[in-house]
Amino acid sequence: MDEQDNLVEIIVSFGVQGVVPHVMKWGKATYKLAKVNLVHTIKEGAVRIYFFSVSDDANAWKLGFNTETLTWWVEDQYSLAEAT
Repeated sequence: MDEQDNLVEIIVSFGVQGVVPHVMKWGKATYKLAKVNLVHTIKEGAVRIYFFSVSDDANAWKLGFNTETLTWWVEDQYSLAEAT
């Protein structure tokens, strides 16, 4: 997926466990994120990119966060109903 075509708004909390995404607004839909399944980072030059694998009861997403531009996007999405 192209980063610019899939920009989202994320509500996060900052705590002992680091950054935790809680709510995602994508287009007109709002999703309450129930679980953070995995977090990993990469570096593109001097910029660190965070990836969060998150899910609700029906869907899973891989979210990207650019620490330089402070933008969030959907990198990939899955339906959990299809996975079972």
